[in-house]
Amino acid sequence: MTPSANLSRLAILPLLLQPTPTHAILPTAAIDVILPDTNSPPITLLASQASFGAVLAEYSLRFHESYDDGGGGGGRAPGVGVLPAFPPENDPYLCNEAEGWADYRNNNINNDSNNNGNNGNDDELTNNNINNNNNNVYLNNNNNSPYYQSALLVPRGQCSFERKALSAQRLGASAIIVYGSLSSRYSLHYANSTDDCQEASCNDAKTRTDGYYTLKDVVWPGDKFDYDCALGRAWIPEEEVLGKLDFAKLPGGYDERNDAFLVGRGEGNLCVRYDASLDGGNGGGGNVGGGHPTPFAKGCESQRCLVTGRNATSSGDGGLRYEGCCAWDLHIWLYSDNSIPSTNEAVTIPAVYITMEEATLLLDVVRGANDSQGGDPVVLTMYQRYRPEYNVSAVLIWALGVFVAWIASYHSSVEYRRLGKALMARRETNARMEREGMGRGDDDRSQEVGSVGRRGRSRSPPSSSSVSSNPQQIQQQPPHQGVEMGRSGSNISNTERGARGEERVIYRAESSSSSSQPQYVEDPDSLELTASHAVGFIVMASTSLLVLFFFKIYSIVKIMYAFGCSGALAQIVIHPGLVHIFQRIKWDRPLRTIEWMTEEDATRAALRGGFNGHCLICLWQLVGPISAVDIAAMTISYGIGATWLYVAFMIPHPDTIAFYWIIQDVFGLCMCILFLQTIKLNAIKVGAILLIVAFFYDIFFVFVTPLLTKHGESIMVNVATSGGPPKADPAWCEKYPWDVNCKGGDPLPMLFAIPRIGDYQGGSSLLGLGDIVLPGLLLSFASRFDEAKRLIGVVGGGSGRMRNNGCPDGAVGGGGMVKSSNPLCFLLCCCRGGYFGPVMVAYAIGLLMANAAVYIMEMGQPALLYLVPCCLGTMVYMGHKAGELNDLWEGPRVIRSADAFMYGDISIVCGDDDDEQEERDGNITDIRDIDDRSHESRMSNEGSMKGVRNMQLA
Repeated sequence: MTPSANLSRLAILPLLLQPTPTHAILPTAAIDVILPDTNSPPITLLASQASFGAVLAEYSLRFHESYDDGGGGGGRAPGVGVLPAFPPENDPYLCNEAEGWADYRNNNINNDSNNNGNNGNDDELTNNNINNNNNNVYLNNNNNSPYYQSALLVPRGQCSFERKALSAQRLGASAIIVYGSLSSRYSLHYANSTDDCQEASCNDAKTRTDGYYTLKDVVWPGDKFDYDCALGRAWIPEEEVLGKLDFAKLPGGYDERNDAFLVGRGEGNLCVRYDASLDGGNGGGGNVGGGHPTPFAKGCESQRCLVTGRNATSSGDGGLRYEGCCAWDLHIWLYSDNSIPSTNEAVTIPAVYITMEEATLLLDVVRGANDSQGGDPVVLTMYQRYRPEYNVSAVLIWALGVFVAWIASYHSSVEYRRLGKALMARRETNARMEREGMGRGDDDRSQEVGSVGRRGRSRSPPSSSSVSSNPQQIQQQPPHQGVEMGRSGSNISNTERGARGEERVIYRAESSSSSSQPQYVEDPDSLELTASHAVGFIVMASTSLLVLFFFKIYSIVKIMYAFGCSGALAQIVIHPGLVHIFQRIKWDRPLRTIEWMTEEDATRAALRGGFNGHCLICLWQLVGPISAVDIAAMTISYGIGATWLYVAFMIPHPDTIAFYWIIQDVFGLCMCILFLQTIKLNAIKVGAILLIVAFFYDIFFVFVTPLLTKHGESIMVNVATSGGPPKADPAWCEKYPWDVNCKGGDPLPMLFAIPRIGDYQGGSSLLGLGDIVLPGLLLSFASRFDEAKRLIGVVGGGSGRMRNNGCPDGAVGGGGMVKSSNPLCFLLCCCRGGYFGPVMVAYAIGLLMANAAVYIMEMGQPALLYLVPCCLGTMVYMGHKAGELNDLWEGPRVIRSADAFMYGDISIVCGDDDDEQEERDGNITDIRDIDDRSHESRMSNEGSMKGVRNMQLA
């Protein structure tokens, strides 16, 4: 297999992990229908469990008819290995006992409906012995019951779910499966039936047999709750309704034989035959309600029609037509019935609900097996759906957070690293040339060496005083490499070898003042964070959080985030990627600047004045020199951002879409890198202020605000979930997710998200960007401090290898340095990794503790509660052990010196002529002046110390 094929498979792996879309009413159970006399796999149906009754067998027990209860005993796993069965013929809805017409307490199935005296008063059916909860156990294990070890298949309707389950339990059934049906959407106005009835049979309106009920007594289905005409509508002629359909049959009103004319995709379904969207099919009634109807066969997913009771007169033949609309077919909760007397025994058998579509499949299989003679029966196994024991997504989000914090912090010191590598490469080149006998004489040994600068930044010509008498500039790399050799701000000449063969290095400050220290300069594209910035940052964050909490302007946040991250994506990923590709294929035309206007032309236009002149100069200042690759990068990045924004606004719960959460995580990565590249922390004091204030900020808005808000809401959690969970009923929101009361619950995009893998209930593991960038400022500081030490060491002639004074090396012997026996060496990365490695490990441990706390306490945790002590404590402890805490607290001079080399007017020159050296004494500042005279004892870079010794020898 080729490497490209492997890479392509890795690239599509995240798309394969797309989570399963979830439902508002989660089908938490499954039913395996095991077919008789066949080796085919079972048919699996999804079901929703009841809030009452026994809990189904776990997924691992779905093949076991018995299990160990943990106390030395055992029992039959609820719902496993049961046979399907139907209710008594005279009680198809299993509601006779609820109406008072039957008593199933003693498995008395033949107790017919002539027992009308109770009139539904269940108290009169209850005796003192029923209050014993063990009674139902006896009934369930009664081998004499025809329903022993069976699951009753009962249609929805006529009475509550819990009363159906209680009757099934009293009959001796082991489980009950309630299925959806069209009949459950209809009922009769029984109170209207006895107004003019004088017969004895009228004593109970629900048992009339005189055919008194008509369509006027029907309770029709509810709009939006039971059906939606926007999904499909038909206008059925009156003769078809009266001739084929019956909605007034006792006991429930709806005749089950209606299903043959209201279900299916063919024209046998009256709603398909008289579809309002077909020409001539509406009979003039299609204009009721207005709009353009959706074809029934295409728009109605359930393929089931409900006659709504509304009618209209046809504009063609003047006949009366009845409206039929698409029925909803969704899972529902089997809620409990509070009207059942507390003296009744509790329901202890499992109860589940399946939809009309699933019920059709199950009933066809069961009836088909019953019709066949001599075969084995259908067996049903009911169990809880599989859920992974461990949340892999939590581990992945932890790993992603650690990786992003590492890559963003590591990238923040990339310029120090590039400069050090350039200097080391030049030194190795000179050494190789000398070894090969190609060294030059004393008169031409001085050579200018470039440094690393920022891409695209203009530089002033080098000062004549900083360039040696015979400069030779190194060949420059392409401008898009980000490495500009021959930079005017810093020049390095060849070093002089002393009597001991060691290098002699001198640092020159290009300043008119010979005695003053160089002023601290920083990258003009970055911002040094101060104490006032830290406090202001927290104030603005708190204000923004309160504004979002009270004004609910979450859409604006998404728009701002999408466009801001698109720019970061262009700068961090797309533009460097395109440049790399064009350089690899050696096509430099897209890298050239488009000469649409020069700076001189823009200046002249501005001097001429007028509207056009102002527009041109503003456009030039905004765009400046631009290349084709710049335009392509911005187009691709903002195109991705616009697509992501479209998905965010046009698809409900977009976190179930793989494209959405993958791009969101890429956006977060780019934003973290750009943030830590732009915002710099140059002293632990500022970092301590920021992190400690953020520490209490996080705790306050997560744990304290529920005590202050009206409804006990956590402001942080409320804002993070776009206003909290939806206010409407979950079943309503599953039908109409765009309803205003169904909005909310989706997390704001300013975080990393990984969906829970293999979990049907959905959800995501989340990590906020603030939990990365705030500790990341300290991580970035540690990385820059270590790289600044290496850079100063390389400039001083050393190797740039790190050593930690907090864990000194042992004595030299046997040809090398012996490691210390100090046990803290392990914690301090064996004395070789500086500060960045240990603080990075501390961040990983703190984030792991935060994730563990989420699952232990089963509630969201402010990650800074764990990250701040780990990261800040580790940095302070290491600085104290190394004797560098004061320097770190106020701001390390080594970082200022490195920034002066990178961005200021400090040049690096090397001289070998004493007379030339004396001429330059007025402008020379050595390493001790730049980096403080007392810094030598604290330097942990052996190269820097070597450079200092070389100067002292000189």
